Amino acid sequence: MSKPVFLMLCIAFLLIATPVNALSARIDFHVAVGGDDVVHPGDEKVITLLVENDGRLTVVPARANVTQLTQMLTMVRDLSVEIEDGASPIKIKSVNPQFVGDIPAGRVIRVNFRVEVPLNAEPGSYTIPVKLKYTTVSYDQDFSGAYFSYHKDLTDVKYVTLKIERRDYDFGVISVRSDLRTDQEGLVDVIIENTGKNDLYDSNLILNCSYPLRPNPGSISAHIGDLKSGDRAEVRFRVYVMDTAMDRTYPANLLLTFRTPSGIERVMARPVGLKVSHGASFSIFSVKSFITPPDTIPQQRRSPLSSGLSSQLPSRIQLPQQSSPVSGQGYAGLKVPSRGFVSIGIRDLSRNVSDVVAVLHFDNPLIRVENSPALGSLIKGDVKHALFYVTSSAPPGKYRGYLLLRYINELGDEEVSKKYYVEVNVSPLSPLRVESVSTENLGVGLKGSLAITVLNEMNVPVDEAVFYLISPEPSITPLSSSSYVGRIDPGESGIVRFRLSVSDEASAGIYSLYLIERYNAGDARDLVSIEEFPVVVGSKKVHFEIQSIQSNLYPDKTGEIVMSIKNAGDLRVTNAVVKLEVAPPLTVAGGSAISNMLGQSQAGMYFIGTLKPGETASAKFRVDVDKDAGYGTYPVVVRIEYYDDEGYSHISNPIITSVTVKERPLITPIMAGAIVISVSGLILAVSFIRKRLKREGQN
Repeated sequence: MSKPVFLMLCIAFLLIATPVNALSARIDFHVAVGGDDVVHPGDEKVITLLVENDGRLTVVPARANVTQLTQMLTMVRDLSVEIEDGASPIKIKSVNPQFVGDIPAGRVIRVNFRVEVPLNAEPGSYTIPVKLKYTTVSYDQDFSGAYFSYHKDLTDVKYVTLKIERRDYDFGVISVRSDLRTDQEGLVDVIIENTGKNDLYDSNLILNCSYPLRPNPGSISAHIGDLKSGDRAEVRFRVYVMDTAMDRTYPANLLLTFRTPSGIERVMARPVGLKVSHGASFSIFSVKSFITPPDTIPQQRRSPLSSGLSSQLPSRIQLPQQSSPVSGQGYAGLKVPSRGFVSIGIRDLSRNVSDVVAVLHFDNPLIRVENSPALGSLIKGDVKHALFYVTSSAPPGKYRGYLLLRYINELGDEEVSKKYYVEVNVSPLSPLRVESVSTENLGVGLKGSLAITVLNEMNVPVDEAVFYLISPEPSITPLSSSSYVGRIDPGESGIVRFRLSVSDEASAGIYSLYLIERYNAGDARDLVSIEEFPVVVGSKKVHFEIQSIQSNLYPDKTGEIVMSIKNAGDLRVTNAVVKLEVAPPLTVAGGSAISNMLGQSQAGMYFIGTLKPGETASAKFRVDVDKDAGYGTYPVVVRIEYYDDEGYSHISNPIITSVTVKERPLITPIMAGAIVISVSGLILAVSFIRKRLKREGQN
């Protein structure tokens, strides 16, 4: 038989033999604070509660052999002790409640609690309730036998007193705010309070930390001065974090040196933690690029670049300094760069900064960034977008650049962020694609119209678009080099119109022209794209022929030249004027400065008006022949000025022909007339004399 069973049987036998019907105990506790009951603001310490079981029987048996029963009934079972939090400024930091177990009557146990006293706790005595939860056993007996009953979840509340008192000299750390990131200098802001009874004089706060943290030598110590009891002071330290630091909190110490009112120097220390983060100060997102490839405009070698293609470029489009002619067989070319943009979203992750300037670089020299946008001030969580304009001579492809941020930190020092790499794409597709090209009256020797339909393939509207027409062929000259289109919505087309002049020296065929597009798209301004397109120049449609030319020219005389001119082309001409050009010894006769001013006809010009295809008109000119002119054939040049059906003026190619200066005859018509008159007079005179003589003879 086991000992517990034997003991219970003995107790039962004694109870049966004892004339007692029921036994129970009155349970009571004594609770007190063991040791010093004084705590200080800012303390975190362990206090000990002494708990005594003062249980006793309500009825004492007459016999003395019930001692063991008394111990059983007065024992407290499953005891737990709880300090009720919130009844005072003191905070419980340990496990609460704490399980103790069984306590016999008269036994004292120790229960330890870790408590924290806030820095702002008011001094004084505080009554703290202590809740006790336990189980007891009672005894009953009747004719059928003896019974033990368990009474669970019984509670009792006792009160203890704690005193909060200030130390003579003390300080507390109210807050520590740090912005520390690896491989850069950050800030640590500390607020301390004089929590002691006495004032502190000539105080200094020192931050003491070790690898991988390194305080800035210029801000390792801060002078606070006199600090009265209850006063606070805010101090800022600058700490550099090495790149080997981990993402964690590192220990540091704050040392406060001061003098007591009696002049004694003292030092107090408080441990703090400094959080170090591996994260970047800024994050980059939403990188958008719009860059088109450049184009090379060919130019004939005989036309110098300084006065050729480059003079046709609009002033707003600048050639890169590294651009140069591209040589080919019989040609030289000028590379015209495009102008696009790169938009980058920037988010501030950690700090308040001001005077932020974004700088974008590309290792490839063919991509040149024009601007460094200023973003102003940023606070933690702010998002701003930097818009960079890029001049590109790079072929289609992907290119890597990196972003730097220059800014002023909270201490007024200039800092530069780490490199944030971005990727941009030079797209071979033109955003304003030439959809179709139509011409009107565009042929050799004519001035015609050119209509270009451009399609907006961007997802944003294009506005204030200016188009420049560049012709590398000197025989094709743009009469209107630019054209304006107000707005082209996404997916819609706009028509760009130009006038072209084709010289008589040109040949019919297909020529390549270049359209330089400058426009605004969204927030981006003055973007530039270049596109090559073909244009068809028709054969010569206006042609003049001299059917005949007659002249009556003699030395030292004024003669006439009469010519017959035919419109041998396919177009009607209006207001046609024939111009005659001669060289010495021939001079166009008639006209003077005064007559020209009066609006009279000019020498060497003959108006023939309208000529339909196949029609012929005559032109007459008076020409003076020098007296020393020799006999023979002399060249003359004929040009025809005319207007086409659209009202544009033209000058035909020169037609070179000749006229003949004849030898002066011995008897001129005037002399012949004089001789005839003289002979007639002589005949009349002879006849008159004969008649008179005959009449006299008859008489």
